[in-house]
Amino acid sequence: MERWIAETIESVLNQQGDFSVEYIVVNDSSDDATGKIVDGYVKKITERTYPIRCTEITMRHIKRMRRGMYSAINDGLASSSGDILAWINADDIYQPDAFKNMQKAFTVFPHIQWLKGITGTINEYSEKIRPGVCNIYNRDFLKDGIYGREAYFVEQDSIFWRKSLWEKVGPIPDSLSYAGDYWLWMQFARFADLVSMKTPLSYFRKREGQKSKDISAYKQEQRAIRPRRSARAWASRFFFSARSRITKLIPGLEPLFKLLYPIFFWRVPPQCYLTMKNGDLVMRKTRSYTV
Repeated sequence: MERWIAETIESVLNQQGDFSVEYIVVNDSSDDATGKIVDGYVKKITERTYPIRCTEITMRHIKRMRRGMYSAINDGLASSSGDILAWINADDIYQPDAFKNMQKAFTVFPHIQWLKGITGTINEYSEKIRPGVCNIYNRDFLKDGIYGREAYFVEQDSIFWRKSLWEKVGPIPDSLSYAGDYWLWMQFARFADLVSMKTPLSYFRKREGQKSKDISAYKQEQRAIRPRRSARAWASRFFFSARSRITKLIPGLEPLFKLLYPIFFWRVPPQCYLTMKNGDLVMRKTRSYTV
């Protein structure tokens, strides 16, 4: 990860706004120069030689024996003291103003427990591949584990949640190696709606050798932890499989599927999402799967 860790770190440290950041890097026994790079940034933050653009930043580097990714994430979240939590992997990055927009959403709408922004995609050279879209997530579909199986994914790097929600469901089982985020979204959905925000918050890095490319292992873990497949899941599989295959051949048919979705899933109520209007963050409702 030494190739990208500095870019990831600086995407956190360069966030600008009226908020404090507690940045905890959990190093699960990396065998490259990652640890030294992290220590260098910790030193700069501690000695106040790194120019920060928010109220305050603290940064810690937790080094530990190799116990797995989700164990490391649990350790980091357990040692945090902030009201809003998130994690970012060592090769993904936050977009500028991600924290400012996230903070505004949680402040203006205090009933929101967890929210998701738009995740774009970059390659190993940090070149932009896709800008991302604002997908909408139904709570019952989340509880059934439909997203990431029968429907589109819930990209982890653009999700933030209140600590009070994490305390109701965490920690993520250490036995999981691939689908810990999938497990977490199902648990969060037991207590609160996931609200989408039509604002870019992060970039997922697509590269060789990453765990998310081991699709068979990921799906095997999903099958082990998801509920029994519901009628909603079968309907979603039919609809979104058809959408994926047809729009790949004829992209111009995407509006047709947006039109068909509220008819096909007529029992699904309108979902709330956030968007900007004249500089203000407003909440709207939609019956589509994307806005």
